[in-house]
Amino acid sequence: MQEIADIAGVAGKGAIADLQTRLKAVGTEYRRVISITPCDLPGAPSGDTLSQRLAWVDAQLLNPVERLLEALEPENRHMLSLWPEEPNADLIPDYDEIAEQLENLQLLGKNLAIIIAKYRFHDLPPGPLIRYRIVAAIAEVLDDALPDLRPSRGTYDVSTKQFHGVYPALIRRIFLEITGLHEQLDRLIKEQVDERRQR
Repeated sequence: MQEIADIAGVAGKGAIADLQTRLKAVGTEYRRVISITPCDLPGAPSGDTLSQRLAWVDAQLLNPVERLLEALEPENRHMLSLWPEEPNADLIPDYDEIAEQLENLQLLGKNLAIIIAKYRFHDLPPGPLIRYRIVAAIAEVLDDALPDLRPSRGTYDVSTKQFHGVYPALIRRIFLEITGLHEQLDRLIKEQVDERRQR
């Protein structure tokens, strides 16, 4: 945090603590997002692509649920007869309740498949989208916590092929803290700077 404060030129424990509180909330949220979303970021549960996920949803969720719902249709329940060794009635599950829960799961799976297919169609894998959202969230924090900081891409350095300046340095350093990745983020930073110029 002191390194981030030094880059920003923030002095005073109160200002640093305020910035830290805001950034910690962003970091906590996006680490949570990364931890539950298959993507190419460190800490993700897997690196499965959208196509792989869509195939998995069909094979492992929607198709089995469809078969289970068919098995639980009233006209098929005779196949579940345990006679002559019938257990206590309390041990028999409520098939209607199970079917209702499976229908809810099926609806969730169908919506998930639609969402995955939409993002695949638009070539928007989760990793780049999460990166964009993290940079946007950092920029919002900087707007609120450091209102005197001017959003700027910085100056382009031919040798490093990167823009240098306080604003990009802050965003990169905070991004590193959240994701563990050293990335240029030039395009994402430019988008945030351009958006703020239009306000």
